Amino acid sequence: MIFPGRLLLGLLILAGGAANAVADDELLKTQPFPAEPAPAPQPPPTVKKAPPVAPSPGAQAQKGPPGLMGLPWPQTPEQVSKTLDNLYAYLATEGDHRQGGEISGVIERLWRMQGGDTVNLLIDRGELFSSKNENDKALPFLDAAVELEPQYAEAWSHRAYIEYRMNNYAAALGDLRRALAIEPNNFRALDGMAKILVQMGEKKAALEVYDQLLKVHPNIEGGEKARDELKKEVEGQGI
Repeated sequence: MIFPGRLLLGLLILAGGAANAVADDELLKTQPFPAEPAPAPQPPPTVKKAPPVAPSPGAQAQKGPPGLMGLPWPQTPEQVSKTLDNLYAYLATEGDHRQGGEISGVIERLWRMQGGDTVNLLIDRGELFSSKNENDKALPFLDAAVELEPQYAEAWSHRAYIEYRMNNYAAALGDLRRALAIEPNNFRALDGMAKILVQMGEKKAALEVYDQLLKVHPNIEGGEKARDELKKEVEGQGI
């Protein structure tokens, strides 16, 4: 006989319960009752917990990206600005090359947080074309970026890089000055400006920019060597 679905399910449940009851009866027949009641369970002994140990400054510094120096990751524009100020102070006084690189890496990530998604997308598209040596296609994206957010230093800095690759040094210098007017500690803009001035033969001006760069980021890759070599040239010329 075929039962409807619900009826069949109910019968299966009842059958299972009956089988369990039979099994329980058989188990009772084979298991003797204890001669004495089992003792009441005793509560576990109270164990005093050791007081929490405060993490060392070194351990705190390992939270988050190493270059964040133990600071909390910022969530608002105001927090980004404050964190950048703190990291610039660390960067300027850090004597370890590796640690300086980690700090500068975090700073560059925070720079990108100062721009909106759209302007950063424009920058990324421009950089993609530039990586393929298609700078004529890259430039319109950076033009749109600086027009969209003229107070965003990274837009000016990235457009300057494209202009530099197109050998338009005057335009690149102008954009780097705009970037530095917004963010004087932008070490990428300072580095680019120093290199362009060297290319233009403005070695004394380039030396001054290198000096400023090394105050901001004393461990920047190749910065000290370039400054020292340029200083010898300038001093040798009696300038």
